[in-house]
Amino acid sequence: MHKIIQKQYKFLIVAIATLLFSAEICFAAFTIDDERKLGKEFFDKLNQNNFLLKDKQLNEYITQVGSLVLAQSKKAPFDYTFSVVDSSAINAFATPGGYIYLHKGLISAVDNEAELAGVIAHELAHANARHIARIIEKSTKLNMAALAAMIAGAFLGGGGEASAAIAAFSLAGAGALTLKYQREHEEEADRLGITYLFNAGYDPSAMVSFLRLIKKHEFLSKSIPSYMRTHPGTDERIFYLESLILTQYTLPGKKNIVGNLKRIQALLPMDIAELKTRQSQLTASLIKEPDNVDLFYALAMTEDKLGQTTSALAHLQKALAIAPLDKDILKTLGLIYLKTGDAGQAETFLQKAISFDADDDELKLALGKTYFSLGNYRDALHNYLAVKNTPAEDIDINYYIATAYGKLNNLGESHYHFGLYFKKEAKTQSALFHFKEALNYFPQSSPQADTINNEIKALVKNPPGDSSSKPKN
Repeated sequence: MHKIIQKQYKFLIVAIATLLFSAEICFAAFTIDDERKLGKEFFDKLNQNNFLLKDKQLNEYITQVGSLVLAQSKKAPFDYTFSVVDSSAINAFATPGGYIYLHKGLISAVDNEAELAGVIAHELAHANARHIARIIEKSTKLNMAALAAMIAGAFLGGGGEASAAIAAFSLAGAGALTLKYQREHEEEADRLGITYLFNAGYDPSAMVSFLRLIKKHEFLSKSIPSYMRTHPGTDERIFYLESLILTQYTLPGKKNIVGNLKRIQALLPMDIAELKTRQSQLTASLIKEPDNVDLFYALAMTEDKLGQTTSALAHLQKALAIAPLDKDILKTLGLIYLKTGDAGQAETFLQKAISFDADDDELKLALGKTYFSLGNYRDALHNYLAVKNTPAEDIDINYYIATAYGKLNNLGESHYHFGLYFKKEAKTQSALFHFKEALNYFPQSSPQADTINNEIKALVKNPPGDSSSKPKN
């Protein structure tokens, strides 16, 4: 696994280096358009190479918190984007063009939403103040080649952590810059950030409590956290922020506004060791707060990932007893029962959950699978077709549609959708087999026959990398 990750990092290094060498940017005036272009291309490289988490609920939450803070700023003329990096490092960074990145390790580490909002506020301040543009403009030595080399060095150094490389691109600076220059940027970002945070209604002291959390991690691990390496001067920043709070931001704010942070943290992918640590933390928290629905829910999600299904269901039932109309709890109960093969129980909870949100595509797909297991193929097909164009990237809905049509004895549509499924799987021969079989069930001049013939022509003319050797059905 380590070698695979290293290979991915090296591939991304080459991609970013190519981007940076080919970008035509005049350093004397690093314009807004230059920032937009560089930021978007960098984002696209991360996204295309799966360095960003694509969980819809997670990203909507981060965007909602970020937008609350952003609304309180005099923002630069960018369309801001908030993303989560799939790295366990405790770090965050901003790149040119209004792109704000939070590492999943940081989201997991914060104690409350206000701390998370404080980090976002700090990064937004870096973006609004255009610190990276200033670094590039004022440097006589930093060019695209130097920047590419710096990123490559960060990727290959520090244990090969992607987080270190990305942070180096954002604010670690270059040899031409002094440490004082970097700390001045941090001070400005703190000063602007705490204003955004306070005006958004959050507790301004959360910025200090987060920095103290970072210091605690340093003490416990005996190593410098990534955040301290890329955002230097932690002790000075704590002192500076405390003085601002005592003199200018004396009114308390809220720890949570959007809410459900514990549930969001439960969505983060973790390895076994991290899951067990999270389980212990949540169990300890429940002793102090035995009626906290979010803690029960987060613990159940963690246990489910650990394969502790019985315990997960028990904790979800306790959560449901406290909040019987909670959609997330109903949905998760349904999904777990579906996974364990109890379609009857799954149907009960999934139907209740979808009554609260009829547009939830994950619920529609789960209900489709549930109805299929119960032999209700017509309703299964109805739900599959409802999410035909919107399922998750790792789900090929055509497979489920094909099986449902097959059970309903509509063999033409079944073969057609199996053809689409195998086409996406790059199994050309299997796809052609099913497309040709499908033609037997439609009139020669029908629109569906025309569609299928076009699929066959396209496959014959330009077949994808074929991984099949014989027809499958």
